[in-house]
Amino acid sequence: MNDIRCRKDITLTEQEKALFTVHLEQQGLCNNVWDIFGEWVARSTSRISFFYLKVFMDNELAGLGLFLKINPYDLRSSYAWLRSGTILSRMAGSLSALSSNCVYISFRNLITSNLTRPFFYREPAMANDIMKAILAYLKNEKEADMVIIVDTTIHDDTYQVEEFVKYPCPSEAWLDATRYNDISEYLSEHRSLKKNLSRRKKAVESEVRQGLLSDADKAQMKACIECSAENSKVTLPFQQFFEENIFETEVFNSDGYVHVLVRVDGTIAGFHTFQVSGSNMGGVVGGFNRDYSRKSFAYERVIVASLDYAIKNNIKRVSYSLIDNHTKLRLVNSLDPCGLYFYSRNPMNRKVFDLTSKYGDIYQLYLLEKQGGN
Repeated sequence: MNDIRCRKDITLTEQEKALFTVHLEQQGLCNNVWDIFGEWVARSTSRISFFYLKVFMDNELAGLGLFLKINPYDLRSSYAWLRSGTILSRMAGSLSALSSNCVYISFRNLITSNLTRPFFYREPAMANDIMKAILAYLKNEKEADMVIIVDTTIHDDTYQVEEFVKYPCPSEAWLDATRYNDISEYLSEHRSLKKNLSRRKKAVESEVRQGLLSDADKAQMKACIECSAENSKVTLPFQQFFEENIFETEVFNSDGYVHVLVRVDGTIAGFHTFQVSGSNMGGVVGGFNRDYSRKSFAYERVIVASLDYAIKNNIKRVSYSLIDNHTKLRLVNSLDPCGLYFYSRNPMNRKVFDLTSKYGDIYQLYLLEKQGGN
């Protein structure tokens, strides 16, 4: 029987990355999937820190998990109703500081890289053993008061065996670009969308860019993010940290990233940035400035322009992260069911999470998808 052990690390060498080539090829990805995570590891702080969870079999690296530690965990990052009222918000902030819960979450929770599940394997046959080893390690990690993982539901049984409780979660949305020879074929499936995009009360243009962006464009994109964050139904657990750092990362300004921009009268009214890896595109960050994007169908234009780019560049799949609005639900043609998997050794944490989960952002998005699909 193999000797299996796990170890946290903040480095991943080129030789170690090469061990997962078969896994990446199987997923239609290439080696640049590590780039954004590597930058976040380098920018870790005492409160927000990223790490690799490495799995060794007989002293050889066989698996990998991508995780983030937040300590203390701010309750307001998961519950919109705690962010809306000043008194409630202050109380929740004080409670979070007092409880000082340390939470481990999967990189996929952050909705900033839709190309990666939380786990990587040297060989496909190792998948189940690697996943069990990682979950077992997380359960026994003394500093982790709670572990929260968003993942596709194909491994429900493994999570159940390892005593993780599954909670409802919206599906991950993606478009299958191989279905279309031209963007006109997609538009013919959405006649109302085609009609709306033909309306031009203002000068509206879609643009796809790669590489370095101008400071003026970045400033307008940041304004889009700030507006979206203010009005969003969901807030990332490290929202402010993400917004303060994403534009400064090297990968954001590299050719491996595609920026889909929608300009209204010359001003960026909405955008979405995608990472291109292998035959896949995955959403990284986006935002929409409502002062400019009203009645311009900016969100719809981003989806159409990104799919058009994928079709023209032989990209098979465009991932748009979890369902978080009706427009995305209406316009995507593929959904991967997901679950939110939770574990805590502390019975009080388990009870509180169970009682409050239905008031959280993720559950509200789940309801949006469920009701929108009926």
